[in-house]
Amino acid sequence: MQLSRRHFIKLAGLAGVGAVLPSCHIFDRIPPPSDHRNVIIIGSGFGGAITGLRLAEAGIHAMMIEKGKRWEITPDRRTFSRYIYPDGRSTWLRCATVVPIGPPLPINRFVGVVEGHFYRGLRVLTGSCYGGGSIVYGGLLVKPTKALFDQVFPDIDYGEMETYYQRVDAMLGREPVPEDIYQTDYFTHYRVVEEQNTNAGLPTARIKSASDWEIVRREIAGDVPPSIIHGEAIYGVDSGAKKSLDTSYLAQAEQSGFLEVKTLHQVKHIGKHNEGYWVQVEEINQLGCVIKKTVYSCNYLFLAAGSIGTSNLLVKARAKGFLPDLNDHVGQGWGNNGNVEVLRTNVGVPTGRWQGGPPATAVVDYDNSITPLFIEHPQLPLGFDCSCLLYFGIGVHSTKGEFFYNPIFDKVELDWPATNNNQETINQAMMNTMNLLNDVNGGEIGTLVGGSKGYQDDAVFHPLGGAVMGEACDFFGRVKNYPHLYVNDSALIPGSTAAANPSFTVAAFAERNIETLIEEDF
Repeated sequence: MQLSRRHFIKLAGLAGVGAVLPSCHIFDRIPPPSDHRNVIIIGSGFGGAITGLRLAEAGIHAMMIEKGKRWEITPDRRTFSRYIYPDGRSTWLRCATVVPIGPPLPINRFVGVVEGHFYRGLRVLTGSCYGGGSIVYGGLLVKPTKALFDQVFPDIDYGEMETYYQRVDAMLGREPVPEDIYQTDYFTHYRVVEEQNTNAGLPTARIKSASDWEIVRREIAGDVPPSIIHGEAIYGVDSGAKKSLDTSYLAQAEQSGFLEVKTLHQVKHIGKHNEGYWVQVEEINQLGCVIKKTVYSCNYLFLAAGSIGTSNLLVKARAKGFLPDLNDHVGQGWGNNGNVEVLRTNVGVPTGRWQGGPPATAVVDYDNSITPLFIEHPQLPLGFDCSCLLYFGIGVHSTKGEFFYNPIFDKVELDWPATNNNQETINQAMMNTMNLLNDVNGGEIGTLVGGSKGYQDDAVFHPLGGAVMGEACDFFGRVKNYPHLYVNDSALIPGSTAAANPSFTVAAFAERNIETLIEEDF
């Protein structure tokens, strides 16, 4: 019988193999809380931002804790790192970049916006900044079809969710690219994608995104320095053309006076305290050095640190006895949203020097004979015309990973199945579509992204799960066995958002959950 790393570590601990430390180390002894808040929210991404605003609108004071930096766009200097010449602003506390396209590039260590989490066989990317994933995502707000939604969320009424999708839409403004912008040189690559899809008989859709198209027009006119039209997205958009949470949900919540925000504060541990909870926090400087430690207590605790952050806090709290009654589902149900990338090269026509964003077109291949696929075309801004097109596939599969605590290294790790993994089905469907495009239009499978395989499925841009609704939590995010402890972020999602980018669905669930929690729990 082949043992997973999780089972090997568990057995080694039971047998006394190696330097296994007690589950609660001496340096994890938590001093008594020194400060109290009624409500604490951990994380400022889609779940945290929506939670903060809706609590504020209900007149409920809350404190939000975010480990990342607050980035404010200023007209007289560049705020974010460039894409092709990155610096420390790009990456969270590392000396090299972690974005998987091309080799790692040396940078200065800084509290940059993208964090890389490395597990056996996987590299997971998340946003570590005020505004969370909204700073580093492509801006796409894609709504899944009813058929695929029902497959992934059989206990949730799709019609009920429409109210909450519309609520997010009203806040962020979801629109496809206007035709005058689509016809510019900066969007040449999207027109090529659309033409080549048509040649191959593949259905194409224009993607709706949270973009300020007036700012995009100002970039094109030269009134503001180019940013999104030069393909920038993952390290932030300097012009403000990407509508992020810090300028919408979070801004309104702070303006209300009911939301207190602490950035550059990272949560180390959480646990039960009397009738409420405690949160151990380390304040850090911009080099990641700890400058102060504080323990807060609260009556209500919302976890919105994303799939990776929330799962880490819960799994470690259970292992160390801080939240010993968390059930066995905590840490389970994690998935990669079926992420796979492929690069087509030598496609026969120019594709543009900068390949502007946001992603504007997709192959909507829900009737794929192997498995349903949504294949969007992200920009690849290299500064020269590469005659190449990047594709990012999203599918649905049943493979699930599990987070577990490793006492040897005092860290939470991820057990992701290396064999019997349904990701291969998505990869096969993706490569069939790419080969069809090449056969009809000309082109080759590039190696910049996928290496000898031709595809890259070990980089995860859409981590989901770890505290799944209906299992670790109820269907509104209440953590089982712990009243007034909530999850309201991507950790609730069972590994997939039904062949669609996750932000729109995660945000809609956050709106749905906090509405019910305010009505019933406060």
